[in-house]
Amino acid sequence: MSHPAPRPPGRPAFLPVALAIATVLAAAGAVAWERTPARRARAAAARAERAGPSPHGGPLRPARLLSRGAQVAASRPGAGVLVDGVYRGDAWAGGVPSPAAPAWAALRIGRGPTRVLLSWTSSHNHDYREQQYGAPVDYRIETSADSRDGRDGTWRTEVEVHGNPVRSRAHALDFAGRRWVRLVVTGLAPGVNRWGLFLDEIDVHDLSLGGDDVWVFLGDSIGAGVFDRAPAHRPSFADAIARAHPGYQPAMIDAGFCRARTWEVAERIDEVLALNPDAKVFAIVLGANDGDLARLRAGLERIVERVRAAGRIPVVARIPFQTRYGYDWVAQKNAVVDAVVAEHGLLPGPDLYAWFRDRPDRLADGLHPDAEGSVAMSRLWAEAAAPLYPAP
Repeated sequence: MSHPAPRPPGRPAFLPVALAIATVLAAAGAVAWERTPARRARAAAARAERAGPSPHGGPLRPARLLSRGAQVAASRPGAGVLVDGVYRGDAWAGGVPSPAAPAWAALRIGRGPTRVLLSWTSSHNHDYREQQYGAPVDYRIETSADSRDGRDGTWRTEVEVHGNPVRSRAHALDFAGRRWVRLVVTGLAPGVNRWGLFLDEIDVHDLSLGGDDVWVFLGDSIGAGVFDRAPAHRPSFADAIARAHPGYQPAMIDAGFCRARTWEVAERIDEVLALNPDAKVFAIVLGANDGDLARLRAGLERIVERVRAAGRIPVVARIPFQTRYGYDWVAQKNAVVDAVVAEHGLLPGPDLYAWFRDRPDRLADGLHPDAEGSVAMSRLWAEAAAPLYPAP
């Protein structure tokens, strides 16, 4: 009977196969690593660095979204909706907080980021200054390096706000060596609904790579609706940018003043700038309610000048076409918008007039876009914003 020849000692029969499998897995892991959000953000930051300054103030630096699906602890149940990526949908009900019995929600971000941007939204308030549906008025933001569950540990106050007047805010925080971030609400507006605090999302973006991809959408009721990121209005501007520019996930603040005319928003522009110190770009969609061309021009010029003086980037869209009022006054108003954009050398925003003129059926009431029109408006904004981002 013959027997197989003995193998040399010290090298198991399975070793070549194991080495081959390990090589394949390592290669697959390397590819997966290249595709991770962190890797994409670093690559985007490198592209921005190589691109150098652009004429209109770019390129923007990526601010990767960290909080989607994060571990959450809270003073009341149901806080998982705060990190589910659904805006103007189910909200976390925090009750009626007080300094003695605050409402709080903590997110585990983990170690790594050295600076972050926390933004919260109470999206069932429609107007930027509306707070009836549970927007925080008095609150603080804390971070912890040693908490294990969002409840225990030592917490350091990073931001404290009293008398907040709006439905959504964003705050930059130092985060080096920290793991958890916690929003602690201690007071609501006097006229708040009887159920108390409602928050639909808390987003945390990574600013560690110099991230400044933070946008304020400054407008009237048209913008207030389009940029609320409700499910029917998705893909949003941020969604469209993320698809077109790998590594970028913009932070958004919806600052729509319902029924406002341009000159009225101009009177508030310094307040809006102060409320949003970390926003780099102001996307402006104003003029639908204006009836005085001279005041439209004066108001728009003041907004542009104040935004620029604050070191931010103004981008102005052409006013959407409308059918509600019969005669097309919008064409005359857009001549004013065009003149301001040209004279100030601005990056032009999207031509919303032409798009809705060619598709008037996308106006729900002759003035405000329907769901499909809202999605198109966000897409058009993303296309217009392309010069602020480095080439992919």
